[in-house]
Amino acid sequence: MKITDLSLIFIGVILPLIIVVYINVSFTIKAQEQEVYYQQIIDSAVQDATNEMKQVENEDSSIDYGYSGTENKKISVNAQIAVDTFFNSLYNNFDIKGNDAAEKYLQLFVPAIAILDYDGVQVSSIERFTSGGTETMQHALKPKRFYSYTYTIVKNVDGSYSMVDGLSTSNNAVSYHEVDFTMDDYITHRVSNKGLGYNSFDEATTKSFYLSDTNNNSELIGSDITDPLLLDEVVNKLSSIRRDIIVDTVVKELSYATNNNNAYARSAGITYSFSFPTTSQEDMYASIENVGLVAFVQGISVGNKYLNTKAFGITRLTLATRYYFTVPSADSKFNINLYHKDKNCPEYQLANKEKMTPEYTLTKQQAASMTVKCQVEENGSLLMKEFRGFYPCKVCNP
Repeated sequence: MKITDLSLIFIGVILPLIIVVYINVSFTIKAQEQEVYYQQIIDSAVQDATNEMKQVENEDSSIDYGYSGTENKKISVNAQIAVDTFFNSLYNNFDIKGNDAAEKYLQLFVPAIAILDYDGVQVSSIERFTSGGTETMQHALKPKRFYSYTYTIVKNVDGSYSMVDGLSTSNNAVSYHEVDFTMDDYITHRVSNKGLGYNSFDEATTKSFYLSDTNNNSELIGSDITDPLLLDEVVNKLSSIRRDIIVDTVVKELSYATNNNNAYARSAGITYSFSFPTTSQEDMYASIENVGLVAFVQGISVGNKYLNTKAFGITRLTLATRYYFTVPSADSKFNINLYHKDKNCPEYQLANKEKMTPEYTLTKQQAASMTVKCQVEENGSLLMKEFRGFYPCKVCNP
C-alpha cells in the first residue's frame, strides 16, 4: 500500500476525532463562560438586595437592638425590599423585565431566598395563589422564624434541679422556658412556672436582657430557685448552643423551601430536582456573623449540566452601637462612673471593668441610668458592688 493511501486513511480516521474534540472543547469553554456570567449576575443581584434592604429609622430609646448607622440612628432590615431588589436585578440582567410570564418562570429556578436578620430569618419561596379565579405561582415572603430554643427545669428525687432540653412532660417539671437568641448575647426569655394545680403552669412572663447580665439572668432558672451551679450550667449551655440554634433554624427553613419547590417546578414542566446545596458547618457559622441574604439558584441549563449555586451577601452593618461601662480605678483620670463608645478608648483601658455586668448597653439613655455590678478592691478584699449613674467619657465622647 502506498504512503499516500495510508495518509488518506489516517486523515479519514483522525480528522473526525479532531473535529469532535474541538467541538466538545469549544462547547465546554462556552458553557464555563456562561456559568461564570450567570454567577456574576447572581452575585450582583445579591449585593444589590443587601444594599437596598437597609432602612434608617429615627432615634428611639425604646429600641433595645438595631444596627449602627449615622450617629443616634438605628437601621432596620426590610426583607420585602431585599427580595424585590434581588429579582428586579435578575430580570434586568436576563433582559426579561416586564415580561410577566418569563419573570414568574425564572422565579421557579430560585427555590429559596433567606434574609438573615438580627433576631430571626425570613424566607421567600414559591407559593400558589388564586386571585380572581386565576391561579398563579410566585415568590412570597414567609413570617419571620425566630432563633428559638426551649428547655425545662425539673426537680430531681434528691431535691436538686436539672435542665432538660425541650418541653418535658415529667410531673417533676418546675418551669418551662423559651429563649429567642440574637446574633450577639441579647436574648428574649419567656418562663412559665408551675401553678398550684396538678401539672398546671402559670401564664408565661417575658423579659429581654443580655445573657451575661447577672442582674437578670437568674430568670433563666425561675425566680423561686436559688442554685448558682444550675444557673451557671444553664448560662453556659445557652452560650454554647446559640450559634448552633441559629444555623439549625436557617438550614431547616431553607431546606424545607428548597425541597418544596420541586412540586411547583414539576407542575411548570421543570424536571430538575432541587435540593439544599452542600454547605460546611464553617460556612454556615460565617454566614450568621452579621445580617445578610442567602439565595439559591438552581436548575438553569449551562451546557451539558445545570447551575447549582449559593450566593451570600452581607449588609456591611455592625450590630447596635454599644456603650461600655467603667468605674474609677487608681489609674483613672476621672473619678466618676463612665460609659464609652469604644473599647480602645485610653480611659476605658485605664479604668476598672472587672466582672462588669452588664458590660454594656445600647442607648445613651440606658447608660446614664443603668445599675451595674463590678468587682472592686476594698481593704484588701475583692467585693462585687453596685454602681448607678454613668457619664459620657470625655476622651472618646460617645
